Amino acid sequence: MQHAAKAPTCTENGWDAYETCSRCDYNTYAEVPALNHDLVRHDAKAATCTEIGWNAYDTCKNCDYTTYAEVPALNHDLKQHAAKAPTCTEPGWDAYETCSRCNYNTYAEQPALNHALVQHDAQAPTCTEIGWNAYETCSRCNYNTYAELPALNHDYQAVTVDPTCEADGYTVFTCSRCNDSYTADPTDKLGHQFGAWSPNGTGSQSASCLRQGCAHTGRTDCRKFTFRTAEGEALTFCPVCGQAENAAQLEMIDAATAWAASGSLSAEDVTARTNGEYLSVAFETAGSLTQPTGRVKLALPAGLLEGKKLVRIAPDGTQTEMPFETERGKLIYTLDFANSELPVMLFRLVPQPTAL
Repeated sequence: MQHAAKAPTCTENGWDAYETCSRCDYNTYAEVPALNHDLVRHDAKAATCTEIGWNAYDTCKNCDYTTYAEVPALNHDLKQHAAKAPTCTEPGWDAYETCSRCNYNTYAEQPALNHALVQHDAQAPTCTEIGWNAYETCSRCNYNTYAELPALNHDYQAVTVDPTCEADGYTVFTCSRCNDSYTADPTDKLGHQFGAWSPNGTGSQSASCLRQGCAHTGRTDCRKFTFRTAEGEALTFCPVCGQAENAAQLEMIDAATAWAASGSLSAEDVTARTNGEYLSVAFETAGSLTQPTGRVKLALPAGLLEGKKLVRIAPDGTQTEMPFETERGKLIYTLDFANSELPVMLFRLVPQPTAL
């Protein structure tokens, strides 16, 4: 009887074709031993969060033998991340997850918002307050384009107000931009500069102010003095306005000057008056007599006394001739007020005999 061959496998024996006898145990059977596996080595592959892996394993080239053993996917090892709101200039994100083993993440960026701009008008600086140009601010953050303009400070222009007879002078400083002003540099008022005083016929006297633009007329009461001029005769007069009783009016001598030689004069303007017979010398301010002290130099024009000599008359009538010096066409007399209680002196102009 014929028997088909059977090839050996990796794990099982085989045989060649053989014969057996149906009547006896005759056979030509010859076993072919198992081939054993022809192994191929495969490297391991680590499992990931999303994919399976395996250990190193063998397979057979000739059969489906394998030592393959699957390693399951690890799944993600998640880490939670807090959300961050976007700002005007920086992006933000929602809460998201990342895996500690792989680059898996659910991060989703939210774009920056950009500034929500608010427009602001410019304000010009003033002398005392700052200003600014037009600028923008953001309603969500502290962004701004504000740029301060410093205060200008005052631009003062000076206008000088000169003193007048009755008002002090000063300088007004006014700002050319805002009209702020202040006054400084005060100067005393000038006081009236009176001309010659004239009698009013009522025991008073008046004089107009000589300063330009001043229309003031001063009025004061006369202060009269009486001097004995001869036996039984006297002269009563006002040395300021020159009004005289029982004598001609004493007129001002404009060319007369005086200055202190010793002591002092409370006013430098001398009032010298004459009617051709008498001459009075006094010192006054604004119509009021002032009292000299010490010695006073008096200068008279030489022509005034041509052919005459000057004799002082004391209040009691005593008469004393006055010595003089000549200087530059002037006659210089020294008047001694040191022991005088009166602010006035009276002199007689005595004619000199004409030389033959």
